[in-house]
Amino acid sequence: MVRSVDDLSPGTAAVVKAAGANMNYGTEFMRAYERYPIQAVHGNYYVELLDDADEVVAFAPCFVQGDPLGALGLGPGEHALLSQVWHCSDTRLVAAEATPEIATELLDAMREVAASLGLARTGFINVADGSPSAHALESAGLKGVHLDTRYWLDLAKFGSEEGVIASIKPTNRREYQRHWRRATEAGVKITTRHPGADEQVSKLNLLLTTMDRVGSPGYYDAEKLVKFLAETPTAWIIEIALDEKPLGFAILFVDDTRLHAWALGYDRETKLAFSPYYLMWGSFMRLGYELGLPTLEAGRRNGEFKMRHGLVPQDLSAYVVDV
Repeated sequence: MVRSVDDLSPGTAAVVKAAGANMNYGTEFMRAYERYPIQAVHGNYYVELLDDADEVVAFAPCFVQGDPLGALGLGPGEHALLSQVWHCSDTRLVAAEATPEIATELLDAMREVAASLGLARTGFINVADGSPSAHALESAGLKGVHLDTRYWLDLAKFGSEEGVIASIKPTNRREYQRHWRRATEAGVKITTRHPGADEQVSKLNLLLTTMDRVGSPGYYDAEKLVKFLAETPTAWIIEIALDEKPLGFAILFVDDTRLHAWALGYDRETKLAFSPYYLMWGSFMRLGYELGLPTLEAGRRNGEFKMRHGLVPQDLSAYVVDV
């Protein structure tokens, strides 16, 4: 077990790649989150399982965290040792093959760390139901508790934005096109870029107000997020503005096969003839196709809208045990 990303074994990155783990397990992302945790983290513990030749065979980045969703049964102010951070919507057993034996060994190591910290619970959060990791954890004797649902789009299946829109119901297609037409007529400007070293906190406030609106106040810390973005130059930013007024701001990450719509905020207070949310959704698709990625991971919330536009729901569960 090590306390910093910079101290990970050289072979850990290869195990992450073999597992198909997403960008949350990449060195750039983990280092940025370690330095500027944009949600409360009270300790970092990176668990590596080694074989007899001292080669890494499994990996679990663990963090001392609370329960912002109130789904784990933690008491007020109580923390647990959890893998991964709450912002990760695709936690998995990072190994070439997720097996019950790997699950048991990782949990044994996590229990040991948690006990040393005086914590009563440990485990994995946001594991995809039906995934190899979920099966391995269940075979190891754990029971999943539903947490949330994320949504994803098979970009490769449809081939283009036009292909996606042609596949949805005519009423939804006309509505999508109407919002884009009205936005174009109004002179909306959409900018897609990499983050700068000093993003404006005022723009990121759109993220905060959106999370407040959906019932998750305090989910982001805008000032920490600015510093976090300075550490993740491969991220993407999408901005929507009208007459210099910010209407939408999104942060996206990429890995080998996926574009991750990671954070989104948009203005619902200004009276407009169109919705910035439709423009963001279309901009996500366009960037995914521009980058040649087969999958768009579109995050959690707004499930009804997302399924109307061709996205597939994926339920997420927690596998947490007593120490």
